[in-house]
Amino acid sequence: MHRAVFFFTLLAMPALAQAAWFSGSDALTSAHQKLLEGNTAASFDAMVEAWQQDKTDTEERHLTELLSLAITEDCGRSLSTLSLPSWLQSVVIRRETVQTPNRVYYQFSIYGHSKQGVSNVSFSEWPEKALIDQKIGEQNANDFKLDILGLSRAVPAGLYKLEVTSKEGEVWSSWVLVSQPDPIQKISWKDSRSWRIAPPTDLKSTCRRPFLSMNLYQQDNDGNPPIWSEDKDKNLPTSLPEIDVPNGQYWFSVALIERRWQGAISFEEVQRIARYIDFPDIDLRELSFKGN
Repeated sequence: MHRAVFFFTLLAMPALAQAAWFSGSDALTSAHQKLLEGNTAASFDAMVEAWQQDKTDTEERHLTELLSLAITEDCGRSLSTLSLPSWLQSVVIRRETVQTPNRVYYQFSIYGHSKQGVSNVSFSEWPEKALIDQKIGEQNANDFKLDILGLSRAVPAGLYKLEVTSKEGEVWSSWVLVSQPDPIQKISWKDSRSWRIAPPTDLKSTCRRPFLSMNLYQQDNDGNPPIWSEDKDKNLPTSLPEIDVPNGQYWFSVALIERRWQGAISFEEVQRIARYIDFPDIDLRELSFKGN
């Protein structure tokens, strides 16, 4: 059923739009044709080739649109046939927007699990701009996580190369196509203890619905795990539940998380809101004086 809807969407595109798709480079034309034929993995390979060529802004926009369309086939699982090696159990790429009462900033992470252990992870934007190239310490070799914090903008759409090296020196690599950042802020603060969540717009998506991750940290948190956390994937709450903690100030964050795939690689698009909150329930900073 999804495949039928998928091809109908492509074929129902206006003639001018279809002409624009086929007016690009040979690789871009091939990517579009392969997708029309239902060969998503071959289309992905052609997109990678197209990103490696000189492109106009219009062709780059077509490539990002084509990737988004290809993801709708099965949430990206058929984009790549490349599997993870036996020593690497999972790889997750996370792009995150963080909104606090004072500012908005961006983060980017790669994390995963390896029974054998990982010694190095690199992630570079084509052709050779390294975003991450880091050795992994012994204590983090099995469950690794690498972060780029405090970015001024989201990591842009485009072609990237991921390389993971095992403790035994084996190298696994994959081309990675990063989609366009979401221009819409879907979650935002309403007041100090409640937030707004925009209703979903793509009710026919092949990906699972976004889920909500709520976390409470000590005020002086230095990378320590949360003292309270809760995830919700249905009936997403829009206010802070009752939490049994001592009175004081805490750091509270709420993340709206969407997941997709590129074959065996998992992608997470995260919109997070965070702020300090006070317990007990009355926030003294929000009281206003009222005369008798």
